[in-house]
Amino acid sequence: MPSKDTVQQMPTYTYKNCRFEKDGKPFFAIASDYHFFRDRRDHWEDRLTKLKQIGVRLITFYTPWRHFLQTTNGNLWYDFTGETKDSRDLVAFLEIIKKLELLAIFKPGPFVHSELNVGGLPDIATPTFNPEIPGMRRFDDTPVRWCYDNAILPAPYDPTYDALVKGWYEAVCPVVAPYTGPAGPIIAMQLNDETIFCCSNDPPWRLGYEPSSMQFFHKLLTKRYGTIEQYNQAHGTDFPAFSFVTGPQPLDASRRERHCPRKPADVLAYVDWAEHQWRLRRDNYVHYKTFTNIDLPYLTNYAGITPPIEQNIPDITPDDADAVPEQLAKTYSDWWFAMNRVDQDIIDGAHEYGLISWLGVAAYDEVVFDRYVNTARRRRGINMEENWGFAAFYDKRSKFPIIPVFQTLVSIAAGATGYDIYTGVSTDYWDDSLDRVTKKQCPTFPSDAPLNKDGKPGDLFNAAASINAWFSEHGNDLLSCEPEHEAAYMLYAPYAAVASWVPDEHHWAVEGHDLPRCGYQAFEPWSSSLQRAGYSPVMKELETAELAWMQSCKSVSIHTAFFMGEAEQRKLAELIAAGGRLFISGELPSVDLNLKPCTILKDAVENAGENVTYRRENLFADGSFAARLAEAGLPSRVTCSDRLRVLVHFGDRDAFVFFFNLEEGVNKPHWLEFDGIRVELLLGSKSCGILRISNGAIVSHFVKGRNEVDDTTADIRIRCGEQIIEGQGDFAG
Repeated sequence: MPSKDTVQQMPTYTYKNCRFEKDGKPFFAIASDYHFFRDRRDHWEDRLTKLKQIGVRLITFYTPWRHFLQTTNGNLWYDFTGETKDSRDLVAFLEIIKKLELLAIFKPGPFVHSELNVGGLPDIATPTFNPEIPGMRRFDDTPVRWCYDNAILPAPYDPTYDALVKGWYEAVCPVVAPYTGPAGPIIAMQLNDETIFCCSNDPPWRLGYEPSSMQFFHKLLTKRYGTIEQYNQAHGTDFPAFSFVTGPQPLDASRRERHCPRKPADVLAYVDWAEHQWRLRRDNYVHYKTFTNIDLPYLTNYAGITPPIEQNIPDITPDDADAVPEQLAKTYSDWWFAMNRVDQDIIDGAHEYGLISWLGVAAYDEVVFDRYVNTARRRRGINMEENWGFAAFYDKRSKFPIIPVFQTLVSIAAGATGYDIYTGVSTDYWDDSLDRVTKKQCPTFPSDAPLNKDGKPGDLFNAAASINAWFSEHGNDLLSCEPEHEAAYMLYAPYAAVASWVPDEHHWAVEGHDLPRCGYQAFEPWSSSLQRAGYSPVMKELETAELAWMQSCKSVSIHTAFFMGEAEQRKLAELIAAGGRLFISGELPSVDLNLKPCTILKDAVENAGENVTYRRENLFADGSFAARLAEAGLPSRVTCSDRLRVLVHFGDRDAFVFFFNLEEGVNKPHWLEFDGIRVELLLGSKSCGILRISNGAIVSHFVKGRNEVDDTTADIRIRCGEQIIEGQGDFAG
C-alpha cells in the first residue's frame, strides 16, 4: 500500500462543472477504451504502453458480467485473476494501468452492450435461459429482445434480477476499489450502458410495461395524485384503483380512434408516462450506486439524438414489434427529451451527463452534423464513445481518419469536455460464449482501430496521435473558455411527452387547442437554422432553468401549448419582467399541469413590451428562425461563408475557433469573422480544424486537410490579418 505521504503528493481528480479537474484546475479528458477481456493478457502492457505513447491519458474499460462468472460443479463463482482464462485477470489489468501511471474509468454494467451475447449479462440473469427471471415487456406485452442473439432482456426492476445485479456489484467492486482515487488510477465510474439496456434513445412504447415497472408507475401516480378519485377527476376516467391504470399505446390505423387525444385531460396520460420512464432510468442509476459502495463521480454515456443507424450485423433477428411506425419516427427528438431529463438528473445527484456519438457520418450528412452539436449541447460532458474504427459494423467510411477526427472535433466544438477513442485497440481473442456474432462479420473487434490486433499502427494511428498531441497541449486551456450562449431554447418535457405519441394534427382531436411542440417542428428546426447562420444555440430544461441563466442568454425561445406548470409559467413571466429577450409562439397556457386555471405567462406576454416577440403561429417550424433573430437586431457574434460551419469558444484572452467545411470536391475559399477578426481560408473537401487565436493572431493550429474517403490532399491556406499559414494535408503548429 502507498504511504500516507505518497497519497498526499498524488494529484487529486474531481468532477465539477461538467468536466474533470486536476488539483482544482480544468483537466481535458483524452481517453481510449480497451476491450482487454477480448485480448490476451500478454498483450495488455504493450497495448496500454502504445496508447500512452500517442497521448492517451485515460483508459475506459468494461467488465462484462458474463465473462467473469463461472460455474463449477453447479456452483457459481467469479474469476478475477485469470484462473480459468487469462483474459479474466482483472487484477493484473488494473496493476498494469497503475504501473504505467495511466488513469481509468471503470464500467461494470451490469449491461454493457459491446456487441456481446445478451449485452454482457450472464445466462442466469436472462429470461431466455432462466425462467425465474421475468422479461422486459413492450406496450403489446411482447418481450423485449437483444437483437444480437435474440435473448429476452430481463425486467430491470424485478427483485430476482435485482438481487443478481447486487451480487455482481458486491463481487467486482471490492476487487476494483483498491485502485480508485486518490491513491489509485480510477477516477470515475460509468454504470449501465446508454441507460437501461441501451434504451436511452428507444421509443416510449418499448420500456416500462412489465409488471414490476408498472408497480413503480402506480406508486408514482399515487404520489402525484394522492387518491384514485383525484386521478380519475383529472383524467376523466373511472378506474377502481391505480393498479388498473395502463400505459399508453402507439398510434396505428387500427387504434387511431381509441388512442387519439380528444379532450384536454387526455394529455395527462402521456405526461404521467414520460415521468415514469424518466424516473425508471434515473432511479436505476441511483439504486445501483448503493450497491457499488465506491465514492467517485458517476458518468453516463447517453446515446445521442440520432437519425436511424444502419447496422451491418450478421444474423440479427428482425423484430417487427420494434419497428417504429413511419408517422411516429419524426417525433424521435421529442421522446428523447421527454424521457432523458439530464438537467434534472444533475440536480437530483443521479449522475453526470456523458454522451456518445454513434450518429452516422457527420462530415457527409448535415442532419448528423446538427445532431452531433445538439447532443453535446444537451449538457456539457465527456464524449464517452467516439467511433474510431467500427467500419465493418457501421458505415464503411469510418475506417478513414477524416471521419473520426471530424466527428471528435464536432463534439468538442459543441461543448464536449473530453473524448474517448472507442476503441483504441483491435482484438481477436474471444470465443462464442462471450460474443458469437462479431467474427461472422469481421475477424477482429473492431475492424479498424488505431492499433491492429498485432499491436501495429493501423490507418487511424497517426490521426489519433496528432489530435491527442494537440489537445494534450491546449485542451486544459480550452476548458477555461466557453461557447457563446446567443440563443437558448427552453425544453419543456410535458410537451415532448405528448408530441412523442401524436405526430401531427391529423391525430390530434382536442377541440380548441393546438398540438404541443418541443423537438419536432420546434427545437430541431430552430437549432438547424441557427447553426447554419453561425449562431451558438443552447438548450435547457425549463423545469431547472434559473432566471440568471436565462438572462445570460441573448435570447430565449419556446413554443407553448394550452398547459404549463405554474412554476414554469412564473419563471418565464419573471424573465419578461426582468427585460429578457423572449421569442414565444403557440397557444399561451391557460391551465397548469393539473389542468387548473393558470394564466401567469399569458398575462405577462399580453402586457409585455418590445422585449417579447409573440405569435400564435409557429415561429420555429419553417427553419428560418435565424433570419428572425437578425431582423430583431440580434446578429450572430460569428459569421462565415456558406457551407462552412464555425463554432467558437471564448475566453478572457483566447478564442478557440473550430471550422468544418461541409463541401466536397476541389479547394474553395471560405471566410469567418468574429469580434472584428477576419480569417480567410482555402480549404479542401471536408477539411476541418482548430485555430487558437490570441490578441488577433493565430498562436496554434490543427488542420485535417487530407480526405482519405475521396483520396484528396488539400493545399490549405489560412490568413488572419497579415499572418499567413500554409500547409498540405494534415498539419499542426
